[in-house]
Amino acid sequence: MRPGDAVEVRGNERAGDARPDALRPLMRRFESDDAEQAARLLDVLSPASVQTAESLRHRQVSEPERARRRSWVALEGVELVGFATAYLHWFGGEAGKGRIWVGVREDRRRRGIGTALWDAAVAHLRGARKHTVEVDDDPAGLSFVERRAFTQYDSEVISRLDPRECELGPEAHEGSRLLRLREMGGRHRELFEFYASAGGIPPGDPENRVTPEEWRRFVLANPLLDDEASVVVVDAEDQVVSLSRLLVDHVRARAENEWTATLPHLRGRGLARLAKLDSISWAAEHGIIEIVTGNDPDNLPMRGLNRRLGYRELYIRRDFERPAETRSQVPDGQG
Repeated sequence: MRPGDAVEVRGNERAGDARPDALRPLMRRFESDDAEQAARLLDVLSPASVQTAESLRHRQVSEPERARRRSWVALEGVELVGFATAYLHWFGGEAGKGRIWVGVREDRRRRGIGTALWDAAVAHLRGARKHTVEVDDDPAGLSFVERRAFTQYDSEVISRLDPRECELGPEAHEGSRLLRLREMGGRHRELFEFYASAGGIPPGDPENRVTPEEWRRFVLANPLLDDEASVVVVDAEDQVVSLSRLLVDHVRARAENEWTATLPHLRGRGLARLAKLDSISWAAEHGIIEIVTGNDPDNLPMRGLNRRLGYRELYIRRDFERPAETRSQVPDGQG
């Protein structure tokens, strides 16, 4: 599919898709005007993350060329019923790993829309060595990837908090003080170095090494990043030792703990609690009714902190992979 082309999705009439051609979905490349509808769809299909129209537009243009980000939509008339995005992992880590996300509105599934979006994403990632996907608490999504020969390699525990219900109070931490992210205006290089030291930028192949400018555009320039809600902890020498970043959708009153971390040699001293609790308090005071987050199942200290703060663990989001040349085993009319 060339840029700008629209392709009619041919469904399976045996699966109940004997509709007039005028009502068949069209698939085409994502455009800026699609962002509002795409964000609403993602709000339903990807509940463990926070996205807005503005953040989707930013994501399309903020990544370096090696990411090869491309997205597609499926439309019935002017109504968006499906969305897909594909890119190569670029933020550290292993080069040559492609990531695919496909979602179709629940009442439009089993009509070939997901398969058409999937095929476009796979074709775009030609040359990748692996394909990776993530599946939330969605049996249909799990079946979709299992039929395509994916196997699990990682997972995250997804949790939710109503910040108004957090009952823990602040604790003084001698020798440390809190700063709002906006107060770090001239210290971006220091923040970048903290990210690298605290594990926020995974070690990677040479072609995936993240530069300070790439990090700034992707992380600090994210329109969801609230520089009042996000908190930095500095020590007595004014060095960054911990932080908690909050992505905020003020319209939907939702937020996401994008990352909370402390320098390795200072962990276990309550610094992450100090930062996260202040961020939660800010959210409660500003009308946010839900904060979502994901944690490595083995990160028991952070999961324990989250439970003490009032987070409820909801489900396991799973990551799957397969060699890129794998052939799918998909029966007619499914997907």
